[in-house]
Amino acid sequence: MASDGSEADLRAKLRELIIDEQELTAALIDRAKRFIRLTRDGKVVFMVPLDKLPIWARVLLYLSGKRLAKEAGLIENDVATVEEISAAIGAEYFTVASRLRELKDQYLVRAVERGGYIVQLARLQEILEKIERSLESKSQN
Repeated sequence: MASDGSEADLRAKLRELIIDEQELTAALIDRAKRFIRLTRDGKVVFMVPLDKLPIWARVLLYLSGKRLAKEAGLIENDVATVEEISAAIGAEYFTVASRLRELKDQYLVRAVERGGYIVQLARLQEILEKIERSLESKSQN
């Protein structure tokens, strides 16, 4: 009997690890607003000149914007293809495909259907920190 109680306690404790992607903090959204905004029809608008951002950062911001647009109810689907991302961020197809593969290996994006990618929204804070560090190091050079 004692093992049942402690097993239930352990399960309850493990549930604390679960991230609810609906719980985006206002501070995190404010940080994202420095880089991207959304149109009423869910298009991602970059607030930073694209040439100031490395390709990987553009990819992450674009996919983050699509995911936030979905969370806001502006679009139905946040899956983006390599072609769509390439066109949106002004980068070559194969360059974007390479960056997506690297970001997938870092568990920042996920391949969800053939040729489709989404961002790991639960890692938005980490994504924004990585982009902020990249911009800071560029401005110091």
